[in-house]
Amino acid sequence: MIERAAPANNRLLMVQPYTQFVEKAVSLGFEVWSIWDPTLQPASYLAGVEKASTAMLWTDFSDLDGLRRLVRETAIAHEVGCVLHLGEEATMVAVAEEAEALGLAVNPPRALRLLNDKAALRELLAEHGLSPVRTALAAGPDEVPAVLEAFGLPAVVKPTRLQGSAAVRLVAGPDDLAQWQQEVAAFSYRGPVLVEEFLDGPEFSVETLSCEGSHLVVGITAKRKTPAPSFVETGHVFPAPLPAADAAAIGGLVTALLDASGYRFGPAHTEVILTADGPRVVESQARLGGDRIPALIRIATGFDIEGAIFDLLVGGRAEPAEPTRAAAVSYFALEPGVITRVDGLERLAALEHVHEVRFPFAVGDVLPRTRHSSTRHGHLIVAAGTAEEAEQLAAETKELLHVETGSDVLNAVHAAPAAPMRPERTLLLIGHQTEPVRIAKDLGLNVVLIQHKEKFQPEQAELADVTLIADFTDWSVLEPLARAAHAIWNFSAALSLTEPGLEPAGRINDLFGLGGTGHEPARLLRDKLAMRRHLAAVGAPTVAAEPLTDRGSLAAFGEAHGYPFVVKPVDLTAGFALFMVSGPEDVDGVWERIGAARRTGMDRGSTMYAVTEFLMEQYIDGPEFSIEGFSFDGHHTVVAITEKLTGGDHFVELGHAQPARLDAVDEERITAAVAEFLDAVGIKDGPSHTELRLSSRGPLIIEGHNRLGGDHIPDLVQASYGIDLTRYALAWPFGLVEPLTERPKAVGAGCVRGIVGRPGRVAEISGADELRAHPAVLALDLAARPGSVIRPIQDNWDRLGLLAVSAADTDAAVALCEELLRDVLTVRIEDVAR
Repeated sequence: MIERAAPANNRLLMVQPYTQFVEKAVSLGFEVWSIWDPTLQPASYLAGVEKASTAMLWTDFSDLDGLRRLVRETAIAHEVGCVLHLGEEATMVAVAEEAEALGLAVNPPRALRLLNDKAALRELLAEHGLSPVRTALAAGPDEVPAVLEAFGLPAVVKPTRLQGSAAVRLVAGPDDLAQWQQEVAAFSYRGPVLVEEFLDGPEFSVETLSCEGSHLVVGITAKRKTPAPSFVETGHVFPAPLPAADAAAIGGLVTALLDASGYRFGPAHTEVILTADGPRVVESQARLGGDRIPALIRIATGFDIEGAIFDLLVGGRAEPAEPTRAAAVSYFALEPGVITRVDGLERLAALEHVHEVRFPFAVGDVLPRTRHSSTRHGHLIVAAGTAEEAEQLAAETKELLHVETGSDVLNAVHAAPAAPMRPERTLLLIGHQTEPVRIAKDLGLNVVLIQHKEKFQPEQAELADVTLIADFTDWSVLEPLARAAHAIWNFSAALSLTEPGLEPAGRINDLFGLGGTGHEPARLLRDKLAMRRHLAAVGAPTVAAEPLTDRGSLAAFGEAHGYPFVVKPVDLTAGFALFMVSGPEDVDGVWERIGAARRTGMDRGSTMYAVTEFLMEQYIDGPEFSIEGFSFDGHHTVVAITEKLTGGDHFVELGHAQPARLDAVDEERITAAVAEFLDAVGIKDGPSHTELRLSSRGPLIIEGHNRLGGDHIPDLVQASYGIDLTRYALAWPFGLVEPLTERPKAVGAGCVRGIVGRPGRVAEISGADELRAHPAVLALDLAARPGSVIRPIQDNWDRLGLLAVSAADTDAAVALCEELLRDVLTVRIEDVAR
């Protein structure tokens, strides 16, 4: 590489730059303005990026309009000479479009879209007669069997929006298909599935650098994977041990692809399988390769592909050297379970041939079963004379790490309960907070708690008779655990009141015939599109709804059903990634924001969900209410109706007031609508939280849940009606409470208000102790802390906290809540430096 001085305009605007990118740009004389979303990396990491940058600018990457505006304003204000995006694909096209409008783009937006979109990539290859691969597309997992029947076996099935080899499987017969269906169900995935012919042959990763439309193959890396039917990457070795003719064919195919796409500048990562008929493209992205592939190239050749990007920007030439040795990255594959001992890590890292070790686990952590790339157990990188030697050395070196684990099925914190457990009084609780465990014990129940490691609190183990640590959202993990627990303790009821545990609890109820809510009603309530289709099929009141497939489907839905309409994930809550399409002019912006949400996932609150599938549904007008109900053997009692307090141009719940200020006629209409809805979806027992609007067409359901409401609504119910819904939910399966045969009378009122603030950084919070001491305050939650970065409010997770109060009537409760937030609590917010 020939070094060059920075150009006359050395101002560089970078979107989502990692620390090494900023440092390498600065070393060549660039001034760097960096744009980051503060929620996507730990604050400690972003502090390093900020330190190396001329300035750090914060924004919400899911708000593409806001990101576009920030790119445009920053580029103009600081007269930058180039806009560069080397991060994740979700925001690349939007940034490139703004850069192109300013004359600062290094790539046409169309080129990025063609490379990063798997469907568009297949169409591009077919259009140019490159890499023929027979494919078909199923709209969802349920349609895969029919598609496979027409397509023929063997075939590879790939969920289009899961990452890292998740649920990618070779289907050669009925058993493979059944296993795949079980695997994909564990992800609650209901989106498109690509069916492709099985490409037999070794797989390679091709790293390229492009400049002014000329493409340089920097290196080809051999990929190591688990055998079919799964395809989990277990390692990579560079340089790939390939005959020169095969390397030339692979490189030629990749450069032809880049030419066809119109790609002009920067790195690209393309995956290729070398079949008997020649190389075939698997996928491509307009970014550097992952899995530490750039590090392998640097170790083997001395060529820094990351630094070369910036050298090209200043007129240099990328000139990779021939490899003088080989380098391999290899992933640990350890026995799953709870880690009880780790030994040899420091000794392994000190070896001369070891260049990097990462083992992100400690004693007490749970090593998962490796089913896809995100569940691998860490890696090491070694160097040796040849590729074969590097792989052998990596395998031998990994043996120096000794990790002892307990069972991955049973991990009882109490090896045995303190007293004999009675099956007729034994409850299996899935994923609960501490208070429900305490209430269950107060009721005299034996409790077997299955808890996720990220939600576990030591007090839960002290209260429960048995505590099992497992990822209960993965049915392949939960099923054997539930079978073992049932064989040992013979529990009589299974229950969850937490969103991630509702469908798993339903599966367990079905598995052992326990009664309660089964999997199908729980699925209908979690899957909003399935719910809409079911309501329409049984003739219950509903609105038009269709699955979102592509940008065109947005426009088509508006034309068919009118504007406005709503787009939202099929299985998430709290207003996350919920968008209004007010007219045709909104289609492009909403489509881009959907892409960003799919890429980043649910990046606040719970970490248990990916954002995959969306539905479109007609907008329901009118005031919104939530209804807390309880079902007793098919009889539905409405306990409380709560009015929802909203505002602004978003769907954020700003508060709740109870009892709702309604006349008797509207109360009766709501009560009847909820009963009809619960009957339609099959709820017979337990709590329910239903959201509806009194629309111009009458009461229409927005969504429902077979759990208690959030936002302290159960606290309002207790204050307003004297009923503890959590106690009812735990006691009813065992006949420890009498059914409510009619609506209870209100004895008070309550209000919950969300605490909101302007964008910026929290400097100080005062008045919290005074609020908590106030006799009318039921609860005060503060999510924000001094130093927290506050972004524009888009969903419930952007609130700074919640305040709940009680009063004699609803008007007084609303007034008191607003008064306390205005006069007692102070959240001082400072502007974030730009």
